[in-house]
Amino acid sequence: MPKITKIISEKNFVFLTALLANRVDLAAAAEEGGSDAIIVSAGASDFGANRFGDFELEEEGIRSVASTVSVPVGLYLGDTIHIEAEEWERVVEAGIDFLIMFAHQMPLLALADTRVSKLAAVGAGYVIEQVRALSKDPNIDALVAAITPSQAVAQNMSALDLGTLRLLVSLSEKPVLDLVQKIFEPKFLPILRQTGCRGVILNSLSLGSSIESIKLVLAEYRSKIFEGVV
Repeated sequence: MPKITKIISEKNFVFLTALLANRVDLAAAAEEGGSDAIIVSAGASDFGANRFGDFELEEEGIRSVASTVSVPVGLYLGDTIHIEAEEWERVVEAGIDFLIMFAHQMPLLALADTRVSKLAAVGAGYVIEQVRALSKDPNIDALVAAITPSQAVAQNMSALDLGTLRLLVSLSEKPVLDLVQKIFEPKFLPILRQTGCRGVILNSLSLGSSIESIKLVLAEYRSKIFEGVV
């Protein structure tokens, strides 16, 4: 069983960190700050403020991260329309525990591979019936709510954002993780948790880009999870 599947099933709430770059020092900082898993990226990415090269270009950094940290490492593949079987084998062999892709881009080659866990991202254009159907897929282990339109990224999180997240949670038969794409202070984490989501994916928008800020801010988020609503 992939490690991330076990972690999500056993923990009440999980913290995943999407790296700004596929660098060992950033990954180590996230692990030290208490991240339950690390996300590296290849291709255009909505999981950080950076654009990444294709897997071949990023492979060395991805392998270095996966071989260094002790927490599970997942790969976000952005804008991947087609992937050959040979390239997919290299992805798996790089030490990837789980894959994150938007559902409309996830190839069946990856979906059917039981060696890695699949977290299917759902975007702002998905309809209710699609979300419900995806959550019933036995090959998908969790959904990722990536529902902020590009023009609204980095704005303040609103009550409507939480309402939409709550709707996704109610529709899904699988755990839902929230990709935080808006400004969201650690003190409001208990309110977000009330939606029923099972965790958050934090990137440089929330954590900053330095090693110290990643460690300190992530630790602050974790410290707020069981506090009362402010």
